[in-house]
Amino acid sequence: MKEATVKCVVKDPLTSRYILILETMDGYYLPIKIGVFEAEAIYTELNSIVPPRPMTYDFISGILAALENVKVEKVIIEDYDDGIFKASLYLLNGESVKCIDCRPSDAIALSLRTKSPVFIEDVVLTKCKCFTKDCIKKENVDLLEEIITDQGTTFWDV
Repeated sequence: MKEATVKCVVKDPLTSRYILILETMDGYYLPIKIGVFEAEAIYTELNSIVPPRPMTYDFISGILAALENVKVEKVIIEDYDDGIFKASLYLLNGESVKCIDCRPSDAIALSLRTKSPVFIEDVVLTKCKCFTKDCIKKENVDLLEEIITDQGTTFWDV
């Protein structure tokens, strides 16, 4: 299992779908297709944009913060099968841990708000279209770095 961070949310120009890109600590990039509402929720948190009223993930994190001894311990992206990612959100409730099945985009939107770590199981990295900078040409590495560095916390239309 590898710890990961959210690098950016990009918009695929061919499908108009949003793609969340996670990066593991050892340099693997994992693209995950997500919905527009989840993309917006991740984007606003990455950019510290405060909406005029709490959005769904803000509301949920507020509920969790109001409960004594309850916190998001971690998110694990556990599997990838037939184009679908499977994730779990782990809630620490006092001494017990509760595992909740969820979509990766929902779990990550909440984990950003609660400052909880995200992990990716090794099986996911071997099953889906992950890549490292070593796998692409030098000029494309430069382009990738520019996208992630300059546009890393913004929507980017490819």
